[in-house]
Amino acid sequence: MSSALDQQSVDRFSREAKEPEWLSSMRREALAQHEQLPWPTSSDDIWRRTDAALLNPRNGFAPAETNGMLKRLPLSDEQAATLIQPMGGETVLVHADGEWISRDAPAGVTLTELSHLQGAQAERVRQALAAEGLTPEERKFTTLNTAFHRQGLILDIADGFQGDAPIRLVRLASARPNTAVFPLTVIRVDKGARVTLIQEDVGLAVGDAGAQVITGRIELVVEPEASVQYCRVQRWQPQAREFLLQRATLQAGAKLTMTNINFGAAVSKTHVIAKLQGAGAESRVFGFVFGHHQQHVDFHSLQDHLAPHTMSDLSYKAALKDDSRMIYTGLIRIAKAAKQTDAYQSNHNLLLSRTAKAETIPMLEILADDVRCKHGATVGPVDEEQLFYLMARAIPRELAERLLVMGFVEPIIGEVPFEPLQQRLRQELVESLV
Repeated sequence: MSSALDQQSVDRFSREAKEPEWLSSMRREALAQHEQLPWPTSSDDIWRRTDAALLNPRNGFAPAETNGMLKRLPLSDEQAATLIQPMGGETVLVHADGEWISRDAPAGVTLTELSHLQGAQAERVRQALAAEGLTPEERKFTTLNTAFHRQGLILDIADGFQGDAPIRLVRLASARPNTAVFPLTVIRVDKGARVTLIQEDVGLAVGDAGAQVITGRIELVVEPEASVQYCRVQRWQPQAREFLLQRATLQAGAKLTMTNINFGAAVSKTHVIAKLQGAGAESRVFGFVFGHHQQHVDFHSLQDHLAPHTMSDLSYKAALKDDSRMIYTGLIRIAKAAKQTDAYQSNHNLLLSRTAKAETIPMLEILADDVRCKHGATVGPVDEEQLFYLMARAIPRELAERLLVMGFVEPIIGEVPFEPLQQRLRQELVESLV
């Protein structure tokens, strides 16, 4: 396959993969749209503090090969035990560089690849990917993902499914220098279903260290009266640069709790959208990032209320050490029809060094009457009074700081809908703080 990200590459890959015509056509249309859209510039508040050129996979990066890579994936015994084995009774689905390690889903759960869809199933996915409401800058990246993704994964939860055990989807990708990866996941939860989903995106280093660009997209469609608990854990390699669009669309009476935990990537730009499209829909979004070294983390959220009697709550926290930087911009948007809406947004940042930095910019756009909206934000170091209180009880300063950081993040970890994963995340954070 050609190393260029161009029309010839799209056509060649579609032929080699023997894709259906509808998918090949969708790729071509997406690339044509991409060519017409502008790259983000510093004149846009949402992009002012992150250089979009760092996230452009067409700046010297080649599409990562996938077929046949599984045998060469550098998975140690310890990693295999951590990533592939169940932690506590959950169903584990593992996809590695385009090949399946495990895909035995429970009854009522269908897991397939985008290229295998036809008819009504294919049309539903097309609609999810083409849904309106994205900015031109967001579409600049999502059209690249649509054009060049490989093995887009589709997870369908059947009407009325009642999941007692979590479903854990692990996506492993080899991180090779100067390659571009385009992960695509579409999750559809049908009417009245109840499910707990955990998605882990993991990069595994291959060869010499070098930059890799990841242009990802996650679409979560929650049908009427469905209830979803969803958690995404990101563990890309330290040299990676990621743009991710993660969007949840909620129909009438749907309920979603979504938690994002970020550990990896040198540069990450994440756009999280909760689109409350049906009356009575509710979303709760939580997130945490532990910044270290020179990590640059840019998180943008949109709580988009389009129907009446909807509710959204968002809480995002960051603990930053070394020279890391966190930028948060969050918009609560309430349409004219979205009366009696209740929305809250908070962002809190803990600075663990003198050189760490955080910026927080909450925004409101309210077009309806009879609504309640609130937001709050803080940036600051560890509280000296709390630190003194612990040290006065013979706790060393380093341990006291660690305890305060763990207390700071615990409300977010507590929202992860799987106790064994909570314990693993706590252990990772403790190890990172040493």
